[in-house]
Amino acid sequence: MDVTLDTLVPLAVALGIGLLIGLERGWDQREAAEGTRIAGIRTFGLLGLLGGVAALLARTTGPLTLGLFFVGLTGLLAVAYLQRVSRAGDLGITSLAAALLSFALGALAVADELVLASASAVVVTVLLSAKQLIHDTLRRLSSAELHAALKLLLISVVVLPVLPDQGFGPWQALNPFEIWMMVVIVATISFAGYFAVRVAGSRRGFAFTGLFGGLASSTAVTLHLSRVCRREPAAATSVSVGI
Repeated sequence: MDVTLDTLVPLAVALGIGLLIGLERGWDQREAAEGTRIAGIRTFGLLGLLGGVAALLARTTGPLTLGLFFVGLTGLLAVAYLQRVSRAGDLGITSLAAALLSFALGALAVADELVLASASAVVVTVLLSAKQLIHDTLRRLSSAELHAALKLLLISVVVLPVLPDQGFGPWQALNPFEIWMMVVIVATISFAGYFAVRVAGSRRGFAFTGLFGGLASSTAVTLHLSRVCRREPAAATSVSVGI
């Protein structure tokens, strides 16, 4: 195996991925006593590098090598997890999942997917660091808001892709996919606008809805805000700003 820049750079990225995730995990658990954590920043860095080395070996020995490395790491982490549960009673598996992701993303970086691996590592780190925000949001989320989010996902992720993207009727003017796409856009703008108003207040929330919703469809924004104005006449000025 030739040692070239094309080999060293992906390995360096794999190491960096592990260090990035480990930095967040180390900061989150900075108050924990030494030796009570499953993995710290150095261990995460080594796990990312281990994934890169495993992927590098798999190029010559076959993909089974990478699978064996992953299974072995999973077993090792499972033992560490059971030890922590018996000692401290902590059932959280976030750090274990992050450790496995560090390995997997390190392997992905060496598998000629540097951009995807790096971007995924950043997303993982942001998600891990947003623990308090996510928990606070869940506590404030009402049942109606949760059901509204699920309905939006249903019409956009489930229904929209299966509709035919072709014209029907006179002059082929009725395209089910495009018609439903407008439904999805209006619903998304309404949903985002609701939370914008809830978070930023009436005036700023409607302005935010108009500014960013208009990037998708100014017609949909106007329709949504007009309906809001009919329902809440007192908000007419703020709605007008958004439109």
